[in-house]
Amino acid sequence: MLAQEICLELEPYVAKAISGLAAELRLVDIADYIAYLRMERYGCVADIVRDAADLYFTPGYIEFAMDGETSAEWGTAPEVTLMLLINSARAKAHIALTLCEHHAEIKLGYVNFASELEAREDRGSLLLDDIADNRMDRRARLFRPWQMGGILATPNA
Repeated sequence: MLAQEICLELEPYVAKAISGLAAELRLVDIADYIAYLRMERYGCVADIVRDAADLYFTPGYIEFAMDGETSAEWGTAPEVTLMLLINSARAKAHIALTLCEHHAEIKLGYVNFASELEAREDRGSLLLDDIADNRMDRRARLFRPWQMGGILATPNA
């Protein structure tokens, strides 16, 4: 599946916004995630994601999408990919969060905007505003680099 053009533009901002959540989720042993996903205990993973997300965002804003992938090959460090969903009032963003031994990777897969926003050129910044507004940290809500000029200009689609 080809990535939406807007996903490529928004991905660095979304990654920065959920970096704290990713760090929190990395505190759980990857072997536990692998066990839960392979035994299809998605509720256990959903509880972990919900509890971690509630530390950084308003309750219910980021959820586990009841899907994930695991990789545990001989000779390589295990990895787990959790599919997350951002429940914005204006859009739904689908994220693949890969948790590795020493880092996390974020891939913004798809953004489904509300029908009335689909044609707007500033819809990317509206999603980023929603993410900032749903942060629990007041300073993070006020800092919006996509609203500055220059390199961090407003993402367009």
